[in-house]
Amino acid sequence: MRTIVTVFLLFALVLTGSAQSGSAVEGSWEGILTQEEGGYQPEYHMRLELKVKGTAVTGYAEVDHGDDVYIKTDVSGTLKDGFFLSLTDGLVINQKDLIDQEYCTKSYQLVLKKSGNRLYLKGRWKGVASENPCIPGKVILKRKMKRA
Repeated sequence: MRTIVTVFLLFALVLTGSAQSGSAVEGSWEGILTQEEGGYQPEYHMRLELKVKGTAVTGYAEVDHGDDVYIKTDVSGTLKDGFFLSLTDGLVINQKDLIDQEYCTKSYQLVLKKSGNRLYLKGRWKGVASENPCIPGKVILKRKMKRA
């Protein structure tokens, strides 16, 4: 009987930890998206809004560079082990017309990290525009603090 109780408690602990990790990814994130040398701009402002249900992640991404670039897409993907996040751009929700360039549909491989009491999503992105690869880069996002 004691073994059954111990196994049940361990199982409940694992489920609780997974739920907490998922909720750690859920919410608003803000930071930078970089593009390696040769890209349109070396750095863009980026925002993510994410919802997590089990291992499924949905939401939207916004990327902008001042008045030059703005695009908002829906994103979807998966959360693995509570901290590995794979996302892909979906439909364009809103955009500013891009002059002399095409939008790069991105896929992101991000990891949830903690530094002090702050949470970060960090990783790399790659993408395609008109079936041609885009110049890839990095993503560094900080969890937006909830205001009272």
